[in-house]
Amino acid sequence: MGLITTNEAKCRDCYRCVRTCPVKAIAITSNRENSTFHAKVIDELCIKDGSCILACPQNAKKLQSDDCTRVMQFLAQGEQLAAAVAPSFVAGLPLKNPRLMPALLRKLGFSVVEETSVGAGLVARHHLQLGFEKSFIGSSCPVIVNLIERHYPQLIPFLAPVVSPMIAHGRLIKSRKPGIKVVFIGPCVAKKEEHRTAGIDDAVDFVLGFDELWEIVNRQNINLDQLTPSEFDNPPTGVHCLFPLEGGMLRCLDKGLNDPEEDFLSITGLDDCMDFLHSLAGGEINNPPKVMELLACRGGCINGPLSLCRDESLFMRRRRVQEYYRTMDSKCSDSEGITLGAELMQRTYRVRKVELPYPGEKELQEILARTGKYKHEDELNCGACGYDTCRDKAVAVYQGKAEVEMCIPYMRKRAESLSNLVTSAMPNGLVVVDHDLNILEINPAAEKMFKCSNCNIVGKKLELIINPDNFVRVINSGQMLNVCCDYPDKGIVTSEIIFPVQPENLVVGIFIDITEEKRQREQFELIKNQTIVQAQEVIEKQMKVAQEIAGLLGEATAESKIQLSRLIKLMRKDPLQKE
Repeated sequence: MGLITTNEAKCRDCYRCVRTCPVKAIAITSNRENSTFHAKVIDELCIKDGSCILACPQNAKKLQSDDCTRVMQFLAQGEQLAAAVAPSFVAGLPLKNPRLMPALLRKLGFSVVEETSVGAGLVARHHLQLGFEKSFIGSSCPVIVNLIERHYPQLIPFLAPVVSPMIAHGRLIKSRKPGIKVVFIGPCVAKKEEHRTAGIDDAVDFVLGFDELWEIVNRQNINLDQLTPSEFDNPPTGVHCLFPLEGGMLRCLDKGLNDPEEDFLSITGLDDCMDFLHSLAGGEINNPPKVMELLACRGGCINGPLSLCRDESLFMRRRRVQEYYRTMDSKCSDSEGITLGAELMQRTYRVRKVELPYPGEKELQEILARTGKYKHEDELNCGACGYDTCRDKAVAVYQGKAEVEMCIPYMRKRAESLSNLVTSAMPNGLVVVDHDLNILEINPAAEKMFKCSNCNIVGKKLELIINPDNFVRVINSGQMLNVCCDYPDKGIVTSEIIFPVQPENLVVGIFIDITEEKRQREQFELIKNQTIVQAQEVIEKQMKVAQEIAGLLGEATAESKIQLSRLIKLMRKDPLQKE
């Protein structure tokens, strides 16, 4: 799992992280079961600038680090911890007085409290010792180091073979207090990866963002108003506390450069840094400056992604650092005697570029065609998907970083096309009007029902084809209406469902032709009535016949009874008996 993860439950298919990521280290993957898309950071391409974390409107991007939890555990256990504080803390934490910081850290339980600007001083002096026979790109910003190692490896020879102030300070603390755990506190996401980098992973044990430090402060319910301002354990660092500002490195190297205007370059903000690196890698820049200070965050480290004061203007944050510097300017020489062995100030770099497959023109055209782009004019290059051009996005699809469906104009056109297809294929009539009863849309089934033509009726009043009373009722009530209507002049009978569509102020009518159904029902009623009449006639005839038969049977039975009675009487008489 990489340093930056995505909470898929919160990720909402907005592609904002793709648009923001300067190196497009975001893969959009789809869940076919529920038709959702989620963003995932591609760790081997990511430069850890944190832009996706800041950009995500749903807070779906999180840092996968347990440093905060572990530091709190060590503090609770009374472990010896040294706090190495980035000099940008003056602009990154909501402290009324910067000198409350040492007191706050001691209150939390840190046994050593130092300012990492001392490490900046060590880095500056090591640059001076290297000399300026060749041009160097400063290595203090880990995002720039990641950018060069992963995306501009041909520029690695330009990277100064010098550790960052964080590493220099961590090694300095451990050289003085062996066995102590060092906690770096700053505004940078990339520092969380840098301190684990092979070859320099001995200097710092944990990295906390300013936001994580403040989380610990809040959990311990520390009242800042009860703290007394104090000094850091290391001597005042003077000009080195300006290191996190744009051009801050120049202040530390000023004495070593013959012509600062010519020999020193400072660029902040990833877009401008990448533009410069692209030109440098392409051989467009001859005789580059001796020292090139590139900082990923616009304005310098005072604008780091884990800072708590990003809502404040860069000008005000810069001014706060400058004012802090002026309070210690008279003591700036106190840290000049601090040194660290040359071997502890050096580092090396390695190529970490990942070669992704690139499509040929045929594959590219096939991918573009899947979003309806068959010719150059079809390529809108709107950037809604997060890529600058349609071709860039097609390349990302080929590389497995993007989905075809990320093309919003195409999906909208497709949705409209499907909607039009369904509307046109509907067997029932569809009429859409506005609140002024102007016809906005009518489908082929309704044209056939009401004997009109779309091209002649759209934009006209509804009353030209049907009585608008039912639509008026829906407009006035705002409620759906379900009725049957007879249109003798059209020779049809319809079942109508009319309903409002808010807030667009539209009314939609769906007409179901029930003429044949009504004819069949009327025929059925006629047959039913005829059958009932015929059944009643049969019953009456049957009753009459039954009555006649009953009468005949009654007469025959009476005669039979008389005759049989006479016969019985005769049979009972004795033939020998005399009368």
